[in-house]
Amino acid sequence: MSRERGDTGRYTETVTLDDVLSVFGAVEGPVVTSGDVAETLDCSRETARRKLRTLEEQDHVASRKTAGRVIWWTIDTHDRTRGIDPEDPFWDFEPGASGESDLSERVDEVLYGRESV
Repeated sequence: MSRERGDTGRYTETVTLDDVLSVFGAVEGPVVTSGDVAETLDCSRETARRKLRTLEEQDHVASRKTAGRVIWWTIDTHDRTRGIDPEDPFWDFEPGASGESDLSERVDEVLYGRESV
């Protein structure tokens, strides 16, 4: 997206919050980075971060810093079964550590609450 100036000489807003929310459905996976938003919407990473922070302040998304990156996910305050629950004990694990030795055999149960088929 090219930046355009309005009548006052200031840049006009070209990336809306709805545009940013649409990126969550356009990329693979349950989380996005500011880089995903910037690439998808052809805007700067700073614009992407600013929009994501605004969405977080409005309780539309949540974030977590992990491995030096910030990941973002959508939240639904009416339906906590959708999206990622930041209170899930999973987020307490160190990167690369599952805390359980048989996790790979129980991945469906852990992720989806059902036994593997």
